[in-house]
Amino acid sequence: MKSFIILNLIVLVQLFLTVHSKAVADESNEINIIPETFVTLDKYKNVTVWRNDGNANKNLQPLVLDSEKLTKNISSNKIDNPSAVYYKNQLNKFELSIYNALEKICNQKQVKYLAVTITKLEKFKVEKSKYDKLVGRAVGAFMRDNQEYWWIHSYEKSGSVANGYVSKVTVKIVSEYTIAEINKYNSKILSTAKSIAEQANKEKTLYKKLLYIHDYLVKSITYTEGEGSVYHNLYGALINKKCVCGAYGEAFAVISRLVDGYVIGVNSYVHGWDYAKIGNKWYAVDATWDDLDDGKKPRHNYFLVGTNTVVADDGHRYKDETEVRTIADFIEVGDATGFSFPTLSKEKYVDKN
Repeated sequence: MKSFIILNLIVLVQLFLTVHSKAVADESNEINIIPETFVTLDKYKNVTVWRNDGNANKNLQPLVLDSEKLTKNISSNKIDNPSAVYYKNQLNKFELSIYNALEKICNQKQVKYLAVTITKLEKFKVEKSKYDKLVGRAVGAFMRDNQEYWWIHSYEKSGSVANGYVSKVTVKIVSEYTIAEINKYNSKILSTAKSIAEQANKEKTLYKKLLYIHDYLVKSITYTEGEGSVYHNLYGALINKKCVCGAYGEAFAVISRLVDGYVIGVNSYVHGWDYAKIGNKWYAVDATWDDLDDGKKPRHNYFLVGTNTVVADDGHRYKDETEVRTIADFIEVGDATGFSFPTLSKEKYVDKN
Protein backbone atom coordinates (compact mmCIF):
# COMPACT_ATOMS: atom_id res chain seq x y z
CA MET A 1 0.00 0.00 0.00
CA LYS A 2 2.81 2.32 0.92
CA SER A 3 4.62 1.66 -2.34
CA PHE A 4 1.38 2.29 -4.24
CA ILE A 5 1.01 5.71 -2.63
CA ILE A 6 4.63 6.60 -3.41
CA LEU A 7 4.15 5.51 -7.01
CA ASN A 8 1.07 7.71 -7.35
CA LEU A 9 2.94 10.64 -5.87
CA ILE A 10 5.73 10.18 -8.40
CA VAL A 11 3.20 10.07 -11.23
CA LEU A 12 1.51 13.23 -9.95
CA VAL A 13 4.85 15.07 -9.64
CA GLN A 14 5.82 14.06 -13.18
CA LEU A 15 2.45 15.19 -14.47
CA PHE A 16 2.82 18.53 -12.67
CA LEU A 17 6.29 19.08 -14.10
CA THR A 18 5.08 18.25 -17.59
CA VAL A 19 2.17 20.66 -17.38
CA HIS A 20 4.35 23.37 -15.83
CA SER A 21 7.02 22.98 -18.50
CA LYS A 22 4.41 23.25 -21.23
CA ALA A 23 2.97 26.37 -19.61
CA VAL A 24 6.41 27.96 -19.43
CA ALA A 25 7.08 27.05 -23.06
CA ASP A 26 3.73 28.46 -24.13
CA GLU A 27 4.43 31.64 -22.22
CA SER A 28 7.85 32.07 -23.81
CA ASN A 29 6.35 31.50 -27.26
CA GLU A 30 3.54 33.96 -26.66
CA ILE A 31 3.35 36.88 -29.06
CA ASN A 32 3.04 40.17 -27.21
CA ILE A 33 1.73 43.21 -29.03
CA ILE A 34 3.61 46.51 -28.70
CA PRO A 35 0.87 49.15 -28.77
CA GLU A 36 0.88 51.96 -31.30
CA THR A 37 2.48 55.24 -30.24
CA PHE A 38 2.59 58.61 -31.99
CA VAL A 39 5.85 60.55 -32.46
CA THR A 40 6.26 64.05 -33.94
CA LEU A 41 9.57 65.17 -35.43
CA ASP A 42 11.24 67.71 -33.17
CA LYS A 43 11.21 70.52 -35.74
CA TYR A 44 7.40 70.42 -35.83
CA LYS A 45 6.86 70.39 -32.07
CA ASN A 46 5.64 74.00 -32.00
CA VAL A 47 3.35 73.78 -35.03
CA THR A 48 -0.22 74.63 -34.05
CA VAL A 49 -2.01 74.73 -37.41
CA TRP A 50 -2.32 71.59 -39.55
CA ARG A 51 -4.03 70.83 -42.83
CA ASN A 52 -6.52 67.91 -42.72
CA ASP A 53 -6.16 67.72 -38.93
CA GLY A 54 -2.55 66.70 -39.48
CA ASN A 55 -3.33 63.35 -41.06
CA ALA A 56 -4.68 63.19 -44.61
CA ASN A 57 -4.07 59.46 -45.15
CA LYS A 58 -5.85 57.41 -42.51
CA ASN A 59 -6.48 53.64 -42.70
CA LEU A 60 -3.84 52.98 -45.36
CA GLN A 61 -2.55 49.40 -45.58
CA PRO A 62 1.20 48.97 -45.01
CA LEU A 63 3.63 47.41 -47.44
CA VAL A 64 4.92 44.21 -45.78
CA LEU A 65 8.63 43.50 -46.18
CA ASP A 66 10.83 40.65 -44.97
CA SER A 67 13.84 41.89 -42.99
CA GLU A 68 16.00 39.36 -44.85
CA LYS A 69 15.87 41.70 -47.83
CA LEU A 70 16.41 44.91 -45.91
CA THR A 71 19.88 44.71 -44.35
CA LYS A 72 21.66 45.88 -47.48
CA ASN A 73 21.40 49.08 -49.49
CA ILE A 74 18.25 48.22 -51.37
CA SER A 75 18.33 51.29 -53.61
CA SER A 76 20.20 54.51 -54.13
CA ASN A 77 18.84 57.72 -52.71
CA LYS A 78 16.99 60.05 -55.07
CA ILE A 79 19.88 62.40 -54.47
CA ASP A 80 22.76 59.96 -54.90
CA ASN A 81 25.57 61.26 -52.71
CA PRO A 82 27.68 59.75 -49.89
CA SER A 83 26.55 62.44 -47.47
CA ALA A 84 22.96 61.25 -47.98
CA VAL A 85 23.85 58.14 -45.97
CA TYR A 86 26.04 59.75 -43.28
CA TYR A 87 23.69 58.81 -40.43
CA LYS A 88 22.59 55.57 -42.06
CA ASN A 89 26.16 54.30 -41.87
CA GLN A 90 25.96 54.47 -38.06
CA LEU A 91 23.02 52.06 -37.74
CA ASN A 92 23.00 48.40 -36.69
CA LYS A 93 21.22 45.76 -38.78
CA PHE A 94 17.93 45.97 -36.90
CA GLU A 95 17.84 49.74 -37.39
CA LEU A 96 19.02 49.38 -40.98
CA SER A 97 16.04 47.14 -41.77
CA ILE A 98 13.64 49.88 -40.68
CA TYR A 99 15.61 52.61 -42.46
CA ASN A 100 15.69 50.65 -45.72
CA ALA A 101 11.99 49.84 -45.45
CA LEU A 102 11.20 53.55 -45.21
CA GLU A 103 13.50 54.21 -48.14
CA LYS A 104 11.67 51.54 -50.09
CA ILE A 105 8.31 53.33 -49.81
CA CYS A 106 9.58 56.92 -50.09
CA ASN A 107 12.25 56.61 -52.79
CA GLN A 108 9.78 56.34 -55.65
CA LYS A 109 8.91 58.53 -58.61
CA GLN A 110 5.34 58.19 -57.45
CA VAL A 111 4.75 57.52 -53.75
CA LYS A 112 2.16 54.76 -53.23
CA TYR A 113 2.63 53.70 -49.60
CA LEU A 114 2.94 55.67 -46.39
CA ALA A 115 3.18 52.67 -44.08
CA VAL A 116 5.47 49.67 -43.91
CA THR A 117 5.68 46.52 -41.79
CA ILE A 118 9.02 44.77 -41.34
CA THR A 119 8.82 41.08 -40.39
CA LYS A 120 11.24 38.40 -39.14
CA LEU A 121 13.19 40.83 -36.97
CA GLU A 122 13.64 38.40 -34.08
CA LYS A 123 16.94 37.17 -35.51
CA PHE A 124 18.52 40.44 -34.40
CA LYS A 125 17.64 39.56 -30.78
CA VAL A 126 16.40 43.02 -29.84
CA GLU A 127 14.58 43.03 -26.51
CA LYS A 128 11.45 45.10 -26.02
CA SER A 129 13.29 47.47 -23.67
CA LYS A 130 15.43 48.64 -26.62
CA TYR A 131 12.54 48.95 -29.08
CA ASP A 132 11.82 52.68 -28.64
CA LYS A 133 15.44 53.77 -28.96
CA LEU A 134 16.30 51.61 -31.97
CA VAL A 135 13.17 52.51 -33.92
CA GLY A 136 13.79 56.16 -33.04
CA ARG A 137 17.39 55.96 -34.27
CA ALA A 138 16.28 54.37 -37.54
CA VAL A 139 13.64 57.01 -38.22
CA GLY A 140 15.88 59.86 -37.03
CA ALA A 141 18.73 58.80 -39.31
CA PHE A 142 16.34 58.32 -42.21
CA MET A 143 14.82 61.78 -41.84
CA ARG A 144 18.16 63.53 -41.39
CA ASP A 145 19.75 61.77 -44.38
CA ASN A 146 16.68 62.25 -46.57
CA GLN A 147 15.65 65.84 -46.05
CA GLU A 148 13.94 65.88 -49.43
CA TYR A 149 11.09 63.83 -47.93
CA TRP A 150 9.49 67.05 -46.76
CA TRP A 151 5.97 65.64 -46.34
CA ILE A 152 6.76 63.60 -43.20
CA HIS A 153 6.00 65.42 -39.96
CA SER A 154 5.16 62.53 -37.60
CA TYR A 155 4.90 58.76 -37.48
CA GLU A 156 3.11 56.01 -35.64
CA LYS A 157 5.05 52.94 -34.56
CA SER A 158 3.85 49.57 -33.31
CA GLY A 159 5.18 46.03 -33.21
CA SER A 160 5.18 42.62 -31.63
CA VAL A 161 7.49 40.47 -29.52
CA ALA A 162 7.95 36.73 -30.00
CA ASN A 163 10.19 34.46 -27.95
CA GLY A 164 11.40 37.46 -25.98
CA TYR A 165 12.56 39.51 -28.98
CA VAL A 166 11.01 42.16 -31.22
CA SER A 167 9.76 40.25 -34.25
CA LYS A 168 7.77 42.83 -36.20
CA VAL A 169 7.70 46.61 -36.51
CA THR A 170 5.19 48.80 -38.34
CA VAL A 171 5.91 52.45 -39.10
CA LYS A 172 3.10 54.61 -40.46
CA ILE A 173 4.12 57.96 -41.91
CA VAL A 174 1.80 60.76 -40.85
CA SER A 175 1.37 63.62 -43.32
CA GLU A 176 -1.07 66.47 -43.66
CA TYR A 177 -0.86 65.99 -47.43
CA THR A 178 -2.68 63.32 -49.40
CA ILE A 179 -0.59 60.94 -51.51
CA ALA A 180 -1.79 62.77 -54.63
CA GLU A 181 -0.64 66.10 -53.16
CA ILE A 182 2.69 64.64 -52.10
CA ASN A 183 3.44 63.48 -55.64
CA LYS A 184 2.25 66.77 -57.15
CA TYR A 185 4.23 69.07 -54.87
CA ASN A 186 7.26 66.79 -54.66
CA SER A 187 7.78 67.00 -58.40
CA LYS A 188 7.73 70.79 -58.19
CA ILE A 189 10.16 70.91 -55.26
CA LEU A 190 12.70 68.56 -56.85
CA SER A 191 12.44 70.43 -60.14
CA THR A 192 13.23 73.69 -58.35
CA ALA A 193 16.18 72.14 -56.53
CA LYS A 194 17.59 70.71 -59.75
CA SER A 195 17.18 74.04 -61.53
CA ILE A 196 19.23 75.82 -58.85
CA ALA A 197 21.84 73.05 -59.00
CA GLU A 198 22.11 73.40 -62.78
CA GLN A 199 22.97 77.07 -62.39
CA ALA A 200 25.44 76.31 -59.60
CA ASN A 201 27.14 73.67 -61.76
CA LYS A 202 28.14 76.37 -64.22
CA GLU A 203 30.73 77.44 -61.66
CA LYS A 204 34.12 75.74 -61.98
CA THR A 205 34.94 74.81 -58.38
CA LEU A 206 32.98 73.13 -55.60
CA TYR A 207 33.61 76.18 -53.42
CA LYS A 208 31.94 78.47 -55.94
CA LYS A 209 29.09 76.02 -56.51
CA LEU A 210 28.32 75.94 -52.80
CA LEU A 211 28.69 79.72 -52.65
CA TYR A 212 26.13 80.09 -55.45
CA ILE A 213 23.63 77.89 -53.59
CA HIS A 214 24.23 79.73 -50.32
CA ASP A 215 23.72 83.12 -51.94
CA TYR A 216 20.63 81.99 -53.85
CA LEU A 217 18.94 80.86 -50.65
CA VAL A 218 19.93 83.98 -48.72
CA LYS A 219 18.60 86.26 -51.48
CA SER A 220 15.41 84.33 -52.22
CA ILE A 221 14.17 83.29 -48.74
CA THR A 222 12.63 85.55 -46.13
CA TYR A 223 13.08 84.24 -42.61
CA THR A 224 9.55 83.68 -41.34
CA GLU A 225 8.12 82.04 -38.26
CA GLY A 226 4.58 80.81 -38.80
CA GLU A 227 2.02 78.50 -37.25
CA GLY A 228 2.02 75.92 -40.06
CA SER A 229 4.43 73.08 -40.83
CA VAL A 230 5.35 74.57 -44.20
CA TYR A 231 7.76 76.99 -42.53
CA HIS A 232 9.91 74.07 -41.41
CA ASN A 233 10.62 72.14 -44.62
CA LEU A 234 11.71 72.25 -48.26
CA TYR A 235 8.31 73.36 -49.48
CA GLY A 236 8.58 76.51 -47.42
CA ALA A 237 12.19 77.16 -48.42
CA LEU A 238 11.99 76.51 -52.17
CA ILE A 239 8.37 77.15 -53.12
CA ASN A 240 6.91 79.63 -50.62
CA LYS A 241 10.38 81.07 -49.94
CA LYS A 242 9.43 81.69 -46.32
CA CYS A 243 10.83 79.48 -43.57
CA VAL A 244 12.86 79.11 -40.38
CA CYS A 245 16.49 78.07 -39.85
CA GLY A 246 16.09 74.31 -40.22
CA ALA A 247 14.53 74.65 -43.66
CA TYR A 248 17.36 76.92 -44.86
CA GLY A 249 19.74 74.16 -43.80
CA GLU A 250 17.72 71.40 -45.44
CA ALA A 251 17.55 73.31 -48.72
CA PHE A 252 21.29 73.95 -48.69
CA ALA A 253 22.06 70.27 -48.01
CA VAL A 254 19.67 68.88 -50.63
CA ILE A 255 20.80 71.21 -53.43
CA SER A 256 24.50 70.92 -52.53
CA ARG A 257 24.33 67.15 -52.91
CA LEU A 258 23.12 67.67 -56.48
CA VAL A 259 26.44 69.38 -57.30
CA ASP A 260 28.47 66.66 -55.54
CA GLY A 261 28.83 68.60 -52.31
CA TYR A 262 29.27 66.53 -49.15
CA VAL A 263 26.84 68.25 -46.79
CA ILE A 264 24.97 67.05 -43.71
CA GLY A 265 22.40 68.75 -41.50
CA VAL A 266 23.14 69.36 -37.81
CA ASN A 267 21.16 70.95 -35.00
CA SER A 268 21.50 72.26 -31.47
CA TYR A 269 18.54 72.53 -29.12
CA VAL A 270 17.67 75.94 -30.57
CA HIS A 271 19.00 76.09 -34.14
CA GLY A 272 19.66 74.14 -37.34
CA TRP A 273 22.44 74.57 -39.94
CA ASP A 274 24.93 72.48 -41.99
CA TYR A 275 28.39 70.96 -42.05
CA ALA A 276 30.14 70.74 -45.43
CA LYS A 277 33.20 68.66 -46.23
CA ILE A 278 35.81 69.89 -48.71
CA GLY A 279 38.89 67.75 -49.12
CA ASN A 280 39.34 65.99 -45.80
CA LYS A 281 38.10 68.80 -43.57
CA TRP A 282 34.67 69.87 -42.34
CA TYR A 283 33.34 73.43 -42.22
CA ALA A 284 30.13 75.06 -40.95
CA VAL A 285 27.61 76.77 -43.21
CA ASP A 286 24.72 78.77 -41.76
CA ALA A 287 22.68 80.45 -44.49
CA THR A 288 20.10 81.65 -41.95
CA TRP A 289 22.57 83.75 -40.02
CA ASP A 290 23.98 85.17 -43.26
CA ASP A 291 20.48 86.38 -44.20
CA LEU A 292 19.84 89.84 -42.74
CA ASP A 293 16.73 90.41 -44.90
CA ASP A 294 17.97 93.93 -45.59
CA GLY A 295 17.97 93.80 -49.38
CA LYS A 296 21.73 94.01 -49.54
CA LYS A 297 24.16 91.47 -50.94
CA PRO A 298 24.41 88.22 -48.94
CA ARG A 299 27.10 88.25 -46.31
CA HIS A 300 29.45 85.29 -45.85
CA ASN A 301 30.27 85.41 -42.14
CA TYR A 302 29.01 81.84 -41.75
CA PHE A 303 30.04 80.31 -45.06
CA LEU A 304 32.53 77.43 -44.74
CA VAL A 305 33.86 78.64 -41.40
CA GLY A 306 35.97 76.91 -38.75
CA THR A 307 35.78 77.04 -34.99
CA ASN A 308 38.33 79.89 -34.76
CA THR A 309 36.69 81.98 -37.49
CA VAL A 310 35.61 85.47 -36.45
CA VAL A 311 31.94 85.63 -37.44
CA ALA A 312 30.74 89.01 -36.15
CA ASP A 313 31.77 92.64 -36.02
CA ASP A 314 32.32 92.45 -32.26
CA GLY A 315 35.15 89.98 -32.88
CA HIS A 316 33.62 86.86 -31.40
CA ARG A 317 34.41 83.52 -33.01
CA TYR A 318 32.20 80.67 -34.15
CA LYS A 319 33.20 78.54 -31.15
CA ASP A 320 32.16 81.33 -28.77
CA GLU A 321 28.50 80.74 -29.71
CA THR A 322 28.28 77.77 -27.38
CA GLU A 323 24.55 77.93 -26.68
CA VAL A 324 23.66 77.96 -30.36
CA ARG A 325 26.42 75.70 -31.71
CA THR A 326 26.51 72.86 -29.17
CA ILE A 327 25.17 69.85 -31.08
CA ALA A 328 22.07 68.27 -29.53
CA ASP A 329 22.35 64.67 -28.34
CA PHE A 330 19.55 63.56 -30.70
CA ILE A 331 18.54 63.97 -34.33
CA GLU A 332 14.94 64.55 -35.42
CA VAL A 333 13.32 62.65 -32.51
CA GLY A 334 14.19 62.30 -28.83
CA ASP A 335 14.99 58.58 -29.05
CA ALA A 336 17.47 59.05 -31.91
CA THR A 337 20.58 59.34 -29.77
CA GLY A 338 24.12 57.97 -29.90
CA PHE A 339 25.25 59.43 -33.24
CA SER A 340 28.70 60.84 -33.90
CA PHE A 341 29.32 64.13 -35.68
CA PRO A 342 32.31 65.48 -37.61
CA THR A 343 34.98 67.62 -35.98
CA LEU A 344 35.13 71.05 -37.59
CA SER A 345 38.28 72.57 -38.98
CA LYS A 346 39.76 75.30 -36.81
CA GLU A 347 40.10 77.71 -39.70
CA LYS A 348 37.81 78.97 -42.44
CA TYR A 349 38.06 77.37 -45.88
CA VAL A 350 40.13 79.46 -48.31
CA ASP A 351 39.50 79.02 -52.01
CA LYS A 352 42.84 79.03 -53.84
CA ASN A 353 41.41 78.84 -57.36
